[in-house]
Amino acid sequence: ISQIDGSYPLMGPEGSAFGVQYVQQSIRFAAELGCPMVDTVDGGFEIEGYTRDEVFRITCDNYRQCLSWAEDYGVILNIEPHGPYTSDVEFMHRLLSHFESPLLRVNFDTGNVFISGKDPIEYLKSLRKYVSHCHIKDVSPALAAAVRGEETGIASSEVPVGGGVNADNIRQCISYLKETGWSGAASIECYGTDENTRLSAEFLRPLVS
Repeated sequence: ISQIDGSYPLMGPEGSAFGVQYVQQSIRFAAELGCPMVDTVDGGFEIEGYTRDEVFRITCDNYRQCLSWAEDYGVILNIEPHGPYTSDVEFMHRLLSHFESPLLRVNFDTGNVFISGKDPIEYLKSLRKYVSHCHIKDVSPALAAAVRGEETGIASSEVPVGGGVNADNIRQCISYLKETGWSGAASIECYGTDENTRLSAEFLRPLVS
């Protein structure tokens, strides 16, 4: 198991009330399984009534509490671009550099970055030194036309990886990771039918070999 999904939103005051405990228990669960990483996210919307600076301060407090558990259990805490804060490269750089901890890293998601309206390869290049895990996710043409630039994350790809409008970005991202000597884990995220899984694996195998 490469990563446990501990994705109760960790940003802002609800992250303090609920997310911290959720992620802490995810860290404990991961350690029991011998899993090296736990994935964390923000919510789908900006938090009403709070400035970005206020959200950042609260978020730092939340991650500090979770990082102490990560240190105790020897588990890496990843941040996945999935919401309005994590899809913002400047916010991510500010958060990661605030700690500069080898246990606070990034789970790069090709689909979420694309659906948020960003360029996946440029986002990846900007945060490359922090990336320890990847979700490889495509986006169907219909979904991209309907919500790209309006949503910041999707649960999984409706189409197999390589069968959507994000396929070329995925090729570029994998090529860049290989060129830069990356050796983390990459996980397919698509609707888990046998056909989707088979076609996704067939698309990805020659790219990662």
